[in-house]
Amino acid sequence: MTSTNITGRQPSASEQTIINEVLSLYQINPTGELVSMLSQYQSPQLTSPADESYSHYHPTAIFHDPVSIAKGKESIMSQFNGMPKLFSSSATQKCELLPTTTSSIAPIDNSDGIPTTSVAGPENGGSVIVLDLTQHYVFKGDKTPEKTLNSKVTLLLDKDGFIRHHEEEWDHEPNKTGEHSGFMGKLQEWRKKVDAKLVEAGVSSDPKKV
Repeated sequence: MTSTNITGRQPSASEQTIINEVLSLYQINPTGELVSMLSQYQSPQLTSPADESYSHYHPTAIFHDPVSIAKGKESIMSQFNGMPKLFSSSATQKCELLPTTTSSIAPIDNSDGIPTTSVAGPENGGSVIVLDLTQHYVFKGDKTPEKTLNSKVTLLLDKDGFIRHHEEEWDHEPNKTGEHSGFMGKLQEWRKKVDAKLVEAGVSSDPKKV
């Protein structure tokens, strides 16, 4: 992973490590060498740099964006490790750490049926990292279309420093969830869950097999 200049408020050492790891996923380089190697947070079970990129995700973590919802660390790994199938490159153009100390994202039940907002975030002894992220994607294909996307990325951490909820809001517009947006919202959320399951079924959580 190439070094990314992070603007905004100064991150703590632990926040910097998590940001580096998450950016390596957006830069479709989960197997790349991280800018800041893990120190006290490093797990003895880690077997590759790719594992380090996901080391702060809790086993029941959730990833949610406008087109998909992934429940569980393995599903999240499949989502991000599948990105090289769609994109030939992905470069971070801007990453600003916002001064936000609270989260406005809607709660989503994890695989254990527990709302993420009840186990993570400042209200539950954890913390929140909010990024203003601009990413430039180049799709694979003869015409190689490109897309620059600005997103608000919210990471809800529990008291042990694990990511329980990773929310990506394109153009900083809140994602709709079935729990809060009526029948159409429920239908849209169901479709996103199906799409995530299809991606997970076709993409291994091991980046070496992608």
